[in-house]
Amino acid sequence: MYNKHSKCSLAIIMSLFLMWATAAYAVDEKTGTYTVQNIEANLQDNSILLVLKGDSAPAYTQYELFSPTRLVVDIADAELADSIDIPSVLPENDFAVLQVTMLRDKVPQITRLEITLAESHTYKIDRIENNLAIRLIPKNEETAVTAPEQNTLHDIVVRNKNKQTEILLQASKPINDFRQDTATGRGNVHDSMYIDINDVDGSELVREKEVGLSVDKIRVATRGSGVRIVFDSAKQELFTYDIKTVPQGLLVTIEDDSAVATLTPATKEPVATVASDPTLDALIDSSEAVINSESQVPTGSAAVAEDMQDSFGFAGYKAKRISVDFYKIDLHNVFRLFRQISDVNLIVDESVKGSLTLALSDVPWDFALDIILNLKDLKKEERHNTIVIYPAKKVFAWPQRADDNLSFEADVEVIAEEALIIQQSTNLPAEVMQAKELLRRAAIEAKNDDIEDAAALYEEAFKLWPKNEKISNKLASLYLVDLGLNAKAVHFAKETLSLDKTNYQAALYAAIASANMDKVADAMDFFSQSINGEPPLKEALVSYAAFSEQKNQPEAALKLLDRYADVYSDNVNTMISKARLYDTIGQTEKATEQYKTLLYSGYQLVPGLKKYIRGRLSMNSNQLSN
Repeated sequence: MYNKHSKCSLAIIMSLFLMWATAAYAVDEKTGTYTVQNIEANLQDNSILLVLKGDSAPAYTQYELFSPTRLVVDIADAELADSIDIPSVLPENDFAVLQVTMLRDKVPQITRLEITLAESHTYKIDRIENNLAIRLIPKNEETAVTAPEQNTLHDIVVRNKNKQTEILLQASKPINDFRQDTATGRGNVHDSMYIDINDVDGSELVREKEVGLSVDKIRVATRGSGVRIVFDSAKQELFTYDIKTVPQGLLVTIEDDSAVATLTPATKEPVATVASDPTLDALIDSSEAVINSESQVPTGSAAVAEDMQDSFGFAGYKAKRISVDFYKIDLHNVFRLFRQISDVNLIVDESVKGSLTLALSDVPWDFALDIILNLKDLKKEERHNTIVIYPAKKVFAWPQRADDNLSFEADVEVIAEEALIIQQSTNLPAEVMQAKELLRRAAIEAKNDDIEDAAALYEEAFKLWPKNEKISNKLASLYLVDLGLNAKAVHFAKETLSLDKTNYQAALYAAIASANMDKVADAMDFFSQSINGEPPLKEALVSYAAFSEQKNQPEAALKLLDRYADVYSDNVNTMISKARLYDTIGQTEKATEQYKTLLYSGYQLVPGLKKYIRGRLSMNSNQLSN
């Protein structure tokens, strides 16, 4: 559910705007009509429980619309009993209004429930056998009805040491629901061991990972609501192994014979055993020495798993963790952010120039700093509570203290550059200096979720510094994402475009805001502008396709999705959208091919989506046979 104070990335904005990209599929394999025999609604404690009682399992999708916030539930092939009086279904309340529409021109025909919700409320939808239960509840009660978070497999971490290979199946929580078995090889295919893990999301894992030693490779495949992870032996006989549940997931320990050579998959010729990285081993050994000296730190499998998980600690990065998303931001502003985060003195050479685009999640700030220094060919020198950053080709020396008179010899070039920095700051116009102070205060207000106050400060800063398109673009984002004021979002997006016609992100903001206000011509113009980049913004392509579909232009939507596939490759959402669009324009064979491709693509598909695809395949098969 949308929260106007939430901090959303552009990708999340797009997914909220694209109803079909975020639709929750819950579809059964059936082609008959779903008859809603009765609708019951109960108001209690500022909440409403709305139950649609049907004669079979419903096939439905759900999505959100905004300005105002609306929950939309589309039920396929549904009919309402004549006894249902729609205007009187919802009890009298001040937070929800229900509207029901029959879309008989759709294939299949749709019964649409559109519930306009106050900002104070959210919702939850469950299918209970043949019934559909919709809960409209205050936002502060949302956690009480939220389903348990599905466990997610994030990575496969491999470590070779002491004639053992330790493989951590790293997950968001311990893995207890799993089954292990072995498979006997035939001919040139060696034996293997596999683990079936139930009710886990494995979409983040690579499909295949080379290991070496006793395990040739690890393969991952989707299996029902979980995954199957196969460990292929490098030798004819199967390796010896042990599997344990640990706090970080599942730890598989495999006994290796280091004297036995492994076989390369390509040539099947013996090769020397791969040596582990001595630098990494030294870091690991150093970490283990510290761990073993601490009596309260867990030992055994759990400790090993924890060590493996925090590779930042191995590499010496132990500073405060941050998440950053920089888009073409000036380097000096980046370093200023690190100054605020780290509370260390940061001196940046004035010759350091350029901008940066970087997105990192949950990393130590000094790790992020080192990445930036490597990308921009910069160096750093640290002493006491001070970091100096300068170009790699430049020479820097710390001031040295003389023993006799406590004086020091400072680097003349550094002093001159510091004086230049001070002089440049002094020469800035008073309006710009005032605007910078307003920007600093606005950032603090935004961080504290005082979005309205932040926006007001950003507007004052833009009046003082009207040539700074970064401020106007920030305002467009705030008004669109956080405050839902579409007209203002368009205004400041236009201001940005007047300063920089190639700011395709601003064009996208203007397109979405115009679409929200149903200004079709304006939205199309801005969407066209937003995809002119090389490469085009992926969010712009997907959003434009959704808009085209919504405006009954399926051919245009297909062209945009094909362009997306050419540049970024297809994903689950674009593939299901293409299939649906082919259905819409009557190209049943292409739709069927697309559904089959998606079904066997190896992507992790939620059970409801699988049922939807199989249902569509069944319907299309009947149409083609007729």
